[in-house]
Amino acid sequence: MGFNKRLVSKETIQNSFKNKQSLSELFKADAVIFMDSIASTAYQLYQEGYTDNQIKKHLDKIYENK
Repeated sequence: MGFNKRLVSKETIQNSFKNKQSLSELFKADAVIFMDSIASTAYQLYQEGYTDNQIKKHLDKIYENK
């Protein structure tokens, strides 16, 4: 059995939204390594039960200039 790790950054989050891929697929790994604060915030919101659309709106509002 292998160990599945995933590096998550602002770009991978954006690509998931653009490709209509669920964040649950992105965060499905044995280890998730956050490359920036945006990815960390997205995961925290995901863990709190927010939907993908709610997370996208929240991130757009907070990080629109980054």
